[in-house]
Amino acid sequence: MEIIDTTKMSTRGQVIIPKDIRNYIGADKNTLFTVMPLDKETIIMKKLDKKSVLQEFMVIRETNKGKLSSGDIGDEITEYRKNKNRD
Repeated sequence: MEIIDTTKMSTRGQVIIPKDIRNYIGADKNTLFTVMPLDKETIIMKKLDKKSVLQEFMVIRETNKGKLSSGDIGDEITEYRKNKNRD
């Protein structure tokens, strides 16, 4: 099934996904998406499966159990945010 539609960005940078497309992909108001530019004119949006993300997190958590303290995790988050803001 090929669905093509148009939308426009609001002054706040919000883009509405047309209803036919939302219905086709099974998206509701709380659906999460990963958004990535492919080039200057193409954006890719991928719907995230919350259960899959949670399962992946649980595997990572179990693998690293006892290796990182809460403080270590906080330090890593702080360092990541510092580096992200430099870009």
